[in-house]
Amino acid sequence: MDRRTDDFCPCCGWPTAEPYEVVSRHVTSEGTITWSRCACGRLQVHRGATLVLRAGVRP
Repeated sequence: MDRRTDDFCPCCGWPTAEPYEVVSRHVTSEGTITWSRCACGRLQVHRGATLVLRAGVRP
């Protein structure tokens, strides 16, 4: 089975579809925006079930 790179955090391997910690959730005209953190602390933004943004790794 092929795995898409967006399906897992490239830093720690945590599944993108299962946020480790939800930071905030907002309903907008385009759907629900969820800001969350991965197990490694990386910030992510989802619109519905779609990953929209993933923060870069801190140096």
